[in-house]
Amino acid sequence: MNENISEKAYTDQVISIIEGFVQMWIKFESMLHKELAKTHRLNSPGNVGISQGDNNYSLFYRVSSIIYPKEQVTMGELSTALSVPFSKATRIINWLVDSGYVKRLPDARDRRIVLVSLTETGKSLHEHISKYITERVQKLLSSSLTADERAVLFTSIHKVASALKVVAG
Repeated sequence: MNENISEKAYTDQVISIIEGFVQMWIKFESMLHKELAKTHRLNSPGNVGISQGDNNYSLFYRVSSIIYPKEQVTMGELSTALSVPFSKATRIINWLVDSGYVKRLPDARDRRIVLVSLTETGKSLHEHISKYITERVQKLLSSSLTADERAVLFTSIHKVASALKVVAG
C-alpha cells in the first residue's frame, strides 16, 4: 500500500467507486427499460416485451439469469439465489407465470418440489436482454479503455469479487 495514503482513504475511495457504479447502474437500468420496451416489441413476434404495468426488465433478467443456464431450478434454489424469502420468490414467479415468461413443472421424483423453467418467450426475452447488455458493455469498454487497462481492470475486479465471496461467506 502507498504509505502516503491511509487505509481509511483507500476505503473511502472504494466506497466512492461503488457508489458511482450503483448510480451508473440505476441510469443503465432506466435506459435498459426504455430501449428494451421499444426494441423487443419491434423485433419479436407476438409482442413479447414486458407490458407497461409490469415494467421490470431488471427483475425478469435477475430471475431468468438464474434459470437460463440450468434450464430449470427448484423454488428453493431460486429463493436462495435471489436472497429473498420463499414467499417473495413465489410472488415473483406468479408474476412471471402470469406474464408468460416462466412455467412451473412438477418434479418427477418428489411431488413436493416445484421446478420453474423459462418458456420460449422467456428464453427469447432473456437472450434479447443479454445481447443488449453485452453490446453496451463492449462499446463502453472498447471506447474508454485500452487493452492493457481492460486487463488490469478485470484482474482487479476478479480479486475484489473473490474477496467479497469470502467476506459474505
